[in-house]
Amino acid sequence: MAGVGTREDWLSLQEASERLHVHADTLRQWADRGRIRTFRTPGGHRRFHAADVEALSAHSSPELGLLLYASVGRARMAASAGQLASEPWYASFDEAAKEKQRELGHDLMRLLVEYAAQPDKKNTAAIDDLGERYAAMARSVGLPLGDAMRAFHLFETVVTSSVDELALAQAGADAVLEREVGWFLNEVLIAMVDAYGRVKA
Repeated sequence: MAGVGTREDWLSLQEASERLHVHADTLRQWADRGRIRTFRTPGGHRRFHAADVEALSAHSSPELGLLLYASVGRARMAASAGQLASEPWYASFDEAAKEKQRELGHDLMRLLVEYAAQPDKKNTAAIDDLGERYAAMARSVGLPLGDAMRAFHLFETVVTSSVDELALAQAGADAVLEREVGWFLNEVLIAMVDAYGRVKA
């Protein structure tokens, strides 16, 4: 690697992705976009400069944090614009239920950001717990399962719109992140449906 630094200056794909806490596919896409320098060995393997990895590591979490704040902000705008009020199921929500829904939304986004940062570490217990809490909240206001799913789908739309906006802004969101977000939200929804018949209002 003459002329490009010593062996210690360059990391393998797996080493770099572990330091950045991202999936290897995500790192490949970042490299293809020119977001991080990459060097190919004679055998065709990618190598990443350690200094670039460290610099990118300092900015990866804030990018995922943008997803959290963008989604929460969009949800608040939807509520203030009367979008929620136009939904028939929302009439069942008293102030306590609305506050519980906000808390669940914040908890979902925190868990999603944690998962997006380390997609190989799937916290299925936390996902199941979140689904049960959504089911309990829906049952507490007398929502049938269909309306509970509609309520979750509205928030899901807010989240996926935020992911799309990050992709357009080239803030690090990509097809891999979109797939991870889709998997996570689908698992929470399944957990809610599974728990709906078990939980008590």
